[in-house]
Amino acid sequence: MVFISDKIVKALVSLQEEGSIPFFTLPQIIITRPNDEKFGDYTSNIALVISRQADRSPKEIADFLKNKLEGDFAKVEVAGPGHLNFYLPSTYFQDVVESFDKDSFSEEDGETIMVEYSQPNTHKEFHIGHLRNVFIGSTLVNILRKTGKKVIAANYIGDTGTHIAKCLWGIQTFHREVDLDALENKAEFLGQVYTEATQKIEENPDYEEQFKALQNRFEAGEPDLVSLWKKTKEWSMEEFQSLYQELGVVFDEYFYESLEEEAGKKLLPELLEKGIVKESEGAIIADLEQYNLGILVLVRKDGSALYGLKDIPLAKKKFEEYQIDKSIYVVDIRQEFYFKQLFKILELYGFHKNMIHYGYEFVALKGGETMSSRKGNIIAARTLIKSVEEKVMEQFPDSPDIQAIALGAIRFAMLKHSAGSKIEFEIEESVRLDGSTGPYVQYAHARIASILDKAIEEGLAINESSVFGEELHQKEKELIREISKFPEILEEIANSGEVHKISHYSLKVAERFHSFYSQCKVIDRDNPLLSQQRLKIIRATQKVLAESLSLMGIAAPEKM
Repeated sequence: MVFISDKIVKALVSLQEEGSIPFFTLPQIIITRPNDEKFGDYTSNIALVISRQADRSPKEIADFLKNKLEGDFAKVEVAGPGHLNFYLPSTYFQDVVESFDKDSFSEEDGETIMVEYSQPNTHKEFHIGHLRNVFIGSTLVNILRKTGKKVIAANYIGDTGTHIAKCLWGIQTFHREVDLDALENKAEFLGQVYTEATQKIEENPDYEEQFKALQNRFEAGEPDLVSLWKKTKEWSMEEFQSLYQELGVVFDEYFYESLEEEAGKKLLPELLEKGIVKESEGAIIADLEQYNLGILVLVRKDGSALYGLKDIPLAKKKFEEYQIDKSIYVVDIRQEFYFKQLFKILELYGFHKNMIHYGYEFVALKGGETMSSRKGNIIAARTLIKSVEEKVMEQFPDSPDIQAIALGAIRFAMLKHSAGSKIEFEIEESVRLDGSTGPYVQYAHARIASILDKAIEEGLAINESSVFGEELHQKEKELIREISKFPEILEEIANSGEVHKISHYSLKVAERFHSFYSQCKVIDRDNPLLSQQRLKIIRATQKVLAESLSLMGIAAPEKM
C-alpha cells in the first residue's frame, strides 16, 4: 500500500533528522498482507531490512516507528523480531467502499503489449484444449487493459502445413462424390476427414505416396487444389468466428501462417548469409547446440517450411509494424522448448525484444485419455458447451439465461487451475452451487442484486450522502478487506500472467459475502443507518464480483 510506505518513509526521515538513527539512503519499503488477518491488515519487515545501516536492533527500530505511526492507524504493533503490523482505521473501510463508486484504476501507462492467443488450425475441429487457450488469453488481455496497458489481441491462424494437405487429399480420395456445398456442419466434416486421412495413411504405405504427390502439387500452386483450400479454409474461419462471437471474444489483428511463410522464405537468404541458419543434408536448420537448445529445422529437405521459418518474420512484424513494447505468446506448454529456440534465433539475428511465452497444460474430460485430432478422440468445443448447457437446465430450470451460466461454468472451471496444471474437466462439478465454481460466484452477485431490489421495495434505497454510523462488525471488516484487494490482485496478474488468481479471488469475495450475510442483517427498518452502511458494502461487493466475472468473460446475472 503506497500510503503506508509513504508514512514509513516520513517516519524514518524524521528519526534520522532527530538523530535516533544515522543518515543513509532508504531502501524500497515493501508492504504485504499477512497470511492471517489476526496479524493486521498489512505488515512490513522494514525494521529488519535497515537494522545494520541504522546501527540498531530491528526491535528498537520497530518500536521507534510504532511511536511515530500509531496515530495514523487504529493500531500498530511490533511482532516477532521486529515486524510491524498495521491495523487500519474505520475511516479506511468506508473509503474503500466509496472508492468502488469511482473509477479507481490507472489510465494508459504508455506500454503497448500484443497478446497472441487461440491460434487454431483450419481444417481441424475447435476442441476443449482450444477453449482453455482462449479463456487464458482473453482474460489476460482484459486484465492488462484494466490495469492501464494498451493491448493488441492477436490470433495466428494455422492455415497451411501438412494437416491441410492431408485434409485436401482425404476429400479428393474418399469424398469426391460428396456435395460439399450441401453439407450442414462443414467444419465438423473437415475435422473428420483429417482424422480419416491420417489414419488411412498410417495403415497403408501406398496412401503415403499418393498424399505426398498431392501435397507437392498443392505447394506448387495447382489451381484446383488452391481453390479447394480457399473454400474449405473459409468454412473453418466461419466456424471460428461463430465460436468467438458466442464466447464474447474479439481480436484486433489476425495473422496467417500461409502469409508468414512467404515472408520467411524472403528472409531465409539473409539468415543463411549471417550464419544464423545453415544447410544440412538438404534441410535448413538452426544449430543451437552450443546454447543447449538443440537443433531447430526451419525447412525440411523436401522443401516444406516449418513453424520457425514463419514465426521469425512474424515476431519482427509485431514490433516493427505495431510499435509494441512486449509480445506475449499464449501457447500450450509442449512448445516451451521451441519458444526458447525461437527467441535465441531472434537474439542471434540482433533482435533484442521483450518476448514471453505463457504455456498451459492439457485438458481432458474426467477419466478420458489425452486428446489428439490425429486419433479422432477430441472433445469438440461445441459438444462440451452443449453438454454443460444440459446440466445447467437441470440445475437451474428457471434461469433466464442458460447459456450465460453454462459458458461461465466452463470458463471458470478452466481458469481456476494454474496454467501449469493439467485439467480433468468434470461437467457435474462445474455447475454446482456449493463448490469452487462459476455459478457459485454468479449466485453471490445475483443474491446481492436481489437484496438491493428488496431494499428499494422496503423504502431503503441507498442514500449516497450517508456515512458509516455504526461500529463495523467483524464480518463487515473481513468483506471490505477482501474487496479492497481487487486492484492489487489485478496488478499482480498483469505482472505475472497468472490469470487463475482472478478466479480464486472472486471465490474468496463470494465466500466472504455469504459469511457476512449469514451473520449481518442488511435490511433493518428499525436501524436505517446500519442498513445504509451495509447496503453500501454489498453494493461495492457486487461491483467487484461483476468486474471480476467480466474480466474472465463471464456474465454477472441478476437472477439465477
